Amino acid sequence: MKRGTLRAADRGISKEGMAAVGFGLTVVMMAVVGGLLMQTSDSLSDGGPIVSTSAEPVSATGEDSQWVRVKHSSGDSVAVADIDVVVRLPDHDKRARLHGLPTARLTQDDYSGNHVFTRGRKGIDGVVVDEDGSDGMFEASDEIAFRIEQRRVDLEPGQTVDVEIRHTESETRLARERIDVVD
Repeated sequence: MKRGTLRAADRGISKEGMAAVGFGLTVVMMAVVGGLLMQTSDSLSDGGPIVSTSAEPVSATGEDSQWVRVKHSSGDSVAVADIDVVVRLPDHDKRARLHGLPTARLTQDDYSGNHVFTRGRKGIDGVVVDEDGSDGMFEASDEIAFRIEQRRVDLEPGQTVDVEIRHTESETRLARERIDVVD
């Protein structure tokens, strides 16, 4: 057998071919990474209802002090029984969750986490209250309201209250509000 020397034209792949293979691999890797990121994103449309909310600042003083009110502005109607309300008070390092809604009044069985809510009839209001004639739905123009107990947490102007409304059935976040505390 006679061995000869290989010429440049006899090689397996050209420079242009290598560039095309490199580009193709880059595109495939970007598609895979993009798909993985989209699957793990904290999207508001992960299969659950979509809700748009709004909230007014929380007053630190006065007759309406420490009431947190989140209004359903638009989007899907959601059964109140399928809602959890997660409250974070970053300036006080506290976190609590309202669940088991609707409720006529806030009891120890209606929340978990730090004790920050005013319990009893004066601690909860809006669609999360069990009232006669209520359809039990959180829908456009409805409001979820609860009071942060001043003896437990004294809110001050400049602080924030973070509220997240979660859909328990689909385990998705319906809404998130970062609410300023004002005077």
